[in-house]
Amino acid sequence: MKKIGMFVALALAASSVAVFAQTAPAPVPYGPQAFAPVQAQSVKVEGKLALINGIIGIKSGTKTYYLPNVGRLAGFVEGVKEGASVKVEGYEYPLAAAPDYSVVQATKLTVGGKDYDLGQYGGFGGAWGHRGGMRGGMGYGPRW
Repeated sequence: MKKIGMFVALALAASSVAVFAQTAPAPVPYGPQAFAPVQAQSVKVEGKLALINGIIGIKSGTKTYYLPNVGRLAGFVEGVKEGASVKVEGYEYPLAAAPDYSVVQATKLTVGGKDYDLGQYGGFGGAWGHRGGMRGGMGYGPRW
């Protein structure tokens, strides 16, 4: 009985040492410094609109271009629907995790022979952040 007890105690001690002796994972950057800035490239893309992973985009060969601001026009601009042939001019932002995918911030859309200027939207829109929003909470702003 003493041998079994000693064996169990040694096994527990060895397993606890093995658990605590593991190396810590490498630190992962977080916050604004987590993502390296990407230089946008001017691009012209032509193809048919398709719903790709829940986002409107264009497949051109092996490359897939997501068009987030074109999706806002669906239902308001005649001809912006799945399968429509379009030409898009804008700025391409490649996705580092998926080299065959890019996001295109469209500045000009041509559909059905009509041109639409999308440059007035000026970017991807507002983001959730602390820019004069609700005060207080989590150490932001004065407390009343």
